[in-house]
Amino acid sequence: MEIAKIILEYLKVLVWPSVIVFLCFYLKDHIEGIFSRLKSAKLPGGVSFELENNIKEVTKLADKVQEETVEKKKEHKSSRPIEYTKANLRLVELGLRPSPSGMDMSYYREIVNDNPNLALAGLRMEVEVLIKNLATGFKIEFDERRYSGNRLLRLLFENHAILENQYQLALKVLSLCNKAVHGESITPEQANLILDSVDVLIEDYLAWLSWGFDGNWQPEEKNG
Repeated sequence: MEIAKIILEYLKVLVWPSVIVFLCFYLKDHIEGIFSRLKSAKLPGGVSFELENNIKEVTKLADKVQEETVEKKKEHKSSRPIEYTKANLRLVELGLRPSPSGMDMSYYREIVNDNPNLALAGLRMEVEVLIKNLATGFKIEFDERRYSGNRLLRLLFENHAILENQYQLALKVLSLCNKAVHGESITPEQANLILDSVDVLIEDYLAWLSWGFDGNWQPEEKNG
């Protein structure tokens, strides 16, 4: 009798994995649907889990890009990069488009508390101008009517104009801005985290404006 019980328990152990595999296969579509609904589920305040995760990814990527920017600055430690207040003059001088905000992210931060979605809609335009300027500066030919920001980013990456982390960060920032434009609920705190991440891209962009072209540009000497 004892042996029979042992055999029965052993058979149960063998059978359960098969049952689980069968159920997983049989209910695959249903399970995927549950996970999909969980990803799009809303947190208190109407914010989705997926959006929260995307913002965390953007923050991590910004940290990586920041590390790379620090290394670049070491190569030019004898010269300061251009200040954002002079960036539009430099852009016009190079035949590029001026920044809508004058490269000043506080412009969007002032909008965030009243309307974070509107702030990110403006930020999307800012990032798209930045991307087009990079493509023009690196002499990459593109048709504005056919090339979206995402597609241009891909071209920049494939032409080794930007690094992978820069590419991924800008891509995810554009994606988050698009969500805001299409009405997804964004809190002021989340919008500010996205703006903080773009600060890192702006820093890299200013370095490119300073040292990425032939010529004799030098930062203005500070009086005193």
